[in-house]
Amino acid sequence: MTGTEEPTRRPLLLVGIPRSGTTWTMQVLGADPNLHPLMEPDNEGASAPAIWAKRKAGRFPALRPGDRDDAYHALWAWILGGAYRSPRLRLASQVLRPVQPPGRTRFLQGRPVPLMTLAGAMASHPSRPKSVDLQDRRLLVKSVHAPLSVEWLASQFDVDVLVLLRHPGNVLSSWISLNLNEQFVRLEENPAVRTGLLEPWDVARPGPDPVERMVFSIGVLTTALEAAAARNPGWLVRTHEQLCHDPEQEFKKLYADLGLTWGEAVATFLAGNDRPGEGFFTQRVAADLPDNWKRRLTPHQVDDMQRVLAQFPLTTWSAEDFGRATGR
Repeated sequence: MTGTEEPTRRPLLLVGIPRSGTTWTMQVLGADPNLHPLMEPDNEGASAPAIWAKRKAGRFPALRPGDRDDAYHALWAWILGGAYRSPRLRLASQVLRPVQPPGRTRFLQGRPVPLMTLAGAMASHPSRPKSVDLQDRRLLVKSVHAPLSVEWLASQFDVDVLVLLRHPGNVLSSWISLNLNEQFVRLEENPAVRTGLLEPWDVARPGPDPVERMVFSIGVLTTALEAAAARNPGWLVRTHEQLCHDPEQEFKKLYADLGLTWGEAVATFLAGNDRPGEGFFTQRVAADLPDNWKRRLTPHQVDDMQRVLAQFPLTTWSAEDFGRATGR
């Protein structure tokens, strides 16, 4: 929507891929007191209902309009109702809490993690006996695990969608430095991904090299998200690099397009966040981020990225955008 229209109370779904800047973007948007942010309630690493709902669909459910997945639908009906925490769901969250990152990694690799299995069973069918009282605030849901199902979600629920893209080199350098669990996901083994995406794109399965596999996954998720946005011109699309160019001005435009209220709290947050940081913290010097991958990736990693991404029908970036940094 644009700022000239009446404000909407439809939930706003912010979708990107892991390490695409969605957390920073959600925090900036969440500085509007009229929003109620929810941080990745579909992430099975931190949300017990997601363990149950995604046990068959996997880390990145691949669904198209017309498909049926009752468990995943139940999860998102619960989420878009405000993710009400019944006593049963609160208990399931307590069971999940002691699981440390190595345990989550084992779970994503298909190995047994009893506490996660138990938490998922306890959180099955996250019914909505009542929705959360948002006190007239608009729900903002951030997900990095729905890029292959966002079109399905928009066909099932009345939501507004904001897509955030990021240069694959910046995503790759972050995945490598943080050793993300997403590297263990085998997207090519999902029949819906193979027949619905890889075969039409004529993209080959990746080899065993870890960097090649990461680039492949980033290519699948980014290209699918681009394609979904292209088919839905009513969605808003931004790139992380665009927002970093001039954060205050770019976020002011985004606020206007979303019908949100810009205030001093937003500007203060942006200014306070524009400082050195690393890891999972969102503090960064924004001006340093767009070309950060050129400093962080080795020439061999850049070559792997160019080779693998050349197969994908990406539209936001061309082959020239994946070239090595000057002087490397």
